[in-house]
Amino acid sequence: MNHPPTRHANLPLATPLGLTGERWLSDQRLVTFIVVASVGYQLGLCLLNTMVMPVSRALVGLTEAIILAACIPLLLRRLLPGVLVLACLCAAMLCLLAIANEQVNVKAFRDIAIPLCYFWLGCNLGRLDLADRALKAAIYLVLTVGFCELFLLDSYTRWFDIFGYYVNIGTLNEQAGFVRDDRLLANGMRPEGIGRTLLPGLLGPHRVSSVFLEPVSLGNFASLCAAWGLARSSWREGAFFVLAAVVMMVLCDSRFALMTVTGFVLLRLLVRGSLLYLCVFTPFIAVILLLVIGYYTPNETGGMISDDLHGRLAYSGWSLLNFDALKLFGIGHTKVYYDEGYAHVMATFGLPMVLIFWGSFWLLSFHSAVGERFRAMVSLYIALILCISGFSFFALKSAGVLWFLVGCSLQQPAPVPGQIHPTGGTDAH
Repeated sequence: MNHPPTRHANLPLATPLGLTGERWLSDQRLVTFIVVASVGYQLGLCLLNTMVMPVSRALVGLTEAIILAACIPLLLRRLLPGVLVLACLCAAMLCLLAIANEQVNVKAFRDIAIPLCYFWLGCNLGRLDLADRALKAAIYLVLTVGFCELFLLDSYTRWFDIFGYYVNIGTLNEQAGFVRDDRLLANGMRPEGIGRTLLPGLLGPHRVSSVFLEPVSLGNFASLCAAWGLARSSWREGAFFVLAAVVMMVLCDSRFALMTVTGFVLLRLLVRGSLLYLCVFTPFIAVILLLVIGYYTPNETGGMISDDLHGRLAYSGWSLLNFDALKLFGIGHTKVYYDEGYAHVMATFGLPMVLIFWGSFWLLSFHSAVGERFRAMVSLYIALILCISGFSFFALKSAGVLWFLVGCSLQQPAPVPGQIHPTGGTDAH
């Protein structure tokens, strides 16, 4: 149990774990900045693009690099040999794939740097209370901007031209894209005939995207917040995150979040102890189901049969059925897998590297039920999101938060020079 900072004779203000008050505040500010910047940097760039100057893809990359560089002070506190070995192994594998495919996939290096960096950050921090405060600050920002978008949409899009932003960074084609007067993305409104799933009579067709600029990412963030809250042992510790997740899920009308959070609740209620380790098989079960759905769904035109859950699962299944031995190793791919997550990760990293990463994740030593529950829920989240999305799992705005929380849930903070122990001594190492 955490207690408020106390004064000791001849000692500076200290926290219960012995961290000086000044160091505690410094860590809190830095971590809060990193988490808030990770989820909100796209909003800042969109504002810059709308009001000041066109934003390029290079500027987006530079911004992400600055955020990653902000992690360095915490990363340097303790080197993690496992992370460094994994980073070197992945870099070597990507270089070999670049030689085999005769092209360098720069995005692949970026996609793997984010989880490794943020996991390292969270592991060195190792404090649930600091992670809670940083995540709450991000949630407050997301909800504030989200409600402004909901109630003041016209004013909001005058400041944040989301469609124009994505056109400038090269994600959308202005001629081929679907443009509306509201300047949202195409999925910012539920089309007629489909309609909103959650509170349609109250909120209408608008899907709030908040700082993420697209409702899909808000749904992913809501899922992660729900997992963080449901993994806690006390409802008092987790209630805020779960309730905030429900609000965000309703605002963006995320069917994926509705399905995922329902799975988290069932997992929390029905699966305990060593049974949580069964979640190691979730992606394998998902791949088998995709193959079965793809095999038994006719593919006469080679396109998606319908833009619903069955259609997207069938599309992912068709992509996997087209893999041969070389493609399983990431060699010979000519297609970009936008919505087929499993096909994307195997095409980008190769099956051996994917299995190494998954095994490393499940070999982490969690010393609390909170960490084990959170890992199980993260496994379910990964298994589900890769069924219907290729790129969103690797987006900094959600992947950074995900792996930061995984690292924090280990609860093994790095020693800090000059740290005050409860006994009154200091750690000189």
